Amino acid sequence: MKQNMSPAAPSLLTGIIEDFACSTDFGSVLVDIRGIENSNLYNFSPFCNLMRSSPEFRHLCQKCDLYGGLEAYKTGQPSIYRCHAGLTDISLPIVQSNQLSGFLLFGQVQVTDEENSNYTSIQTINTDWMNSANLRQARNKVKLVSSKQVESAASILREISQFHTRDVNPRDQIKFNVKSKKPSNQQEKVSNNEEIRKALTYIQKNLSRPITLEEVANQVYLSQYYFSKLFKKEMNINFVTYVNQRRIEEAKKLLVESSLSIETISRNLGFSQPSYFIKTFRSMTSSTPANYRRDHSA
Repeated sequence: MKQNMSPAAPSLLTGIIEDFACSTDFGSVLVDIRGIENSNLYNFSPFCNLMRSSPEFRHLCQKCDLYGGLEAYKTGQPSIYRCHAGLTDISLPIVQSNQLSGFLLFGQVQVTDEENSNYTSIQTINTDWMNSANLRQARNKVKLVSSKQVESAASILREISQFHTRDVNPRDQIKFNVKSKKPSNQQEKVSNNEEIRKALTYIQKNLSRPITLEEVANQVYLSQYYFSKLFKKEMNINFVTYVNQRRIEEAKKLLVESSLSIETISRNLGFSQPSYFIKTFRSMTSSTPANYRRDHSA
């Protein structure tokens, strides 16, 4: 199981989406925040299985999954779109403990009344899949549905998405809107750049899991290289250091205002190992988490 899904997600979602895929004859899959498959490929058509067997085409499929998921995350509504091969997909974000952890995807169908729909077409790059006789033959056998069927599936998908909200241990749930009893010594720099402001908001919303420079750059539609340079220019600090600083600020609040263990705080703030959390905390505060809790708790 990949890192971006909580342990609860598979048991709550995979059985549901497998049943849904079988009952509707739609393909379905869970993907992480990079668009990488995080479950089995349920009821995938021969065409989509063939496409994903090619590294080149699979990468394009994953890009489409990511695009659809991010569009749904921005709007809060199911995103219905056409993939790079012209098939229609539906996506909804998986949000656990107020944090984006992946996407639900259904579809891989051909809409028969496309003239009555306004689904977004994802044009990544021109591909040559039509040069393959096997792919052309498989594409002609893709399930045909009406736009009404697609929209009904999207409505059901919205309801299914509600099942993800349970946490493994409610006691460990984090909310980042708690007001600190003690003012922070760190005054966060504010940028006038729109992309950086959006990136800062996205980072704050996703502190509870590992996030990467590439992920945030994709979120604001900038190249990884350009985003890295712009972030450093606007914030006078590199991306990784900034993210760790924000996590340590949240850790300070949780150490003082909660009884969560240091290991739980570390895990829930996206650190891969408690030892790395303690090392980072000490480098930024000159104190260990345990000593900080002791010195600042009432």
